[in-house]
Amino acid sequence: MNDERPVIVETQGEVVTITLNRPEALNAIDNALALGLRRAIEAIAAMPEARVVVLRGAGKSFCGGGDVLAMHANRASLTSFIDRLIDDFHAGVMALHRLPIPVIASVHGAVAGGGFSLALACDMVVAARGARFVVAYPRLGAPADGGLSFQLTQRLGRAQGFETLTLHGNLSAEKALSLGLVNRVVDAETADAEAYAWARELVALPVQSVNELKELVAVQSRDAFEAHLAHEKAAFLRCVNNPDLVARVAAFAEKQRGAP
Repeated sequence: MNDERPVIVETQGEVVTITLNRPEALNAIDNALALGLRRAIEAIAAMPEARVVVLRGAGKSFCGGGDVLAMHANRASLTSFIDRLIDDFHAGVMALHRLPIPVIASVHGAVAGGGFSLALACDMVVAARGARFVVAYPRLGAPADGGLSFQLTQRLGRAQGFETLTLHGNLSAEKALSLGLVNRVVDAETADAEAYAWARELVALPVQSVNELKELVAVQSRDAFEAHLAHEKAAFLRCVNNPDLVARVAAFAEKQRGAP
């Protein structure tokens, strides 16, 4: 029987794997996945034996972003639905930032919207050739969430960050590498193996030095990032009842219903 949990946590020695597990929906982020991710990371933070986390997605893609079909299904109470969803998603993203051990993302296929945010919340990213990093939000009539607007402007600068968020937010794995958004691009069949090889290298290093280095890197922006998440949520909620967003969510749902 297939495991139907939206998030699966597996431990092998000192390496913990988090698998986003909604492959039929490209691991789109709904309430169950957002809450499951948050709880998984919080549980790992309490595991004294955990040294490194690998975050991956089951099926054809790492994460297709927010679950637009769930948004459409909850259109009668969309504001409260989005409010709860973003709260759990942002709590999970912040838990990644606060996790005292390194997190390596292994991404493939669609790395879109909130999936893009999740990848950039990790300490290192291994991308499979053919992966697409897609901002997605403007086409839905929404701003960003998960800290994507913070991450892209911090890493690319204000001008190029804004361009990527609005006009040219569909990046190949190779383009993401050239921009410094990922660490390495490898063949699709070896992406997970590469992530686990890095995990083993990190485990072999003295634990305190690695964890202290993660803290030194994270502490520079953690408070600003957390404050920015609140701004992203407020901006998203201001767009929820905009006719553009409502119409585009409905059009997406109609297209999905007509898909073979």
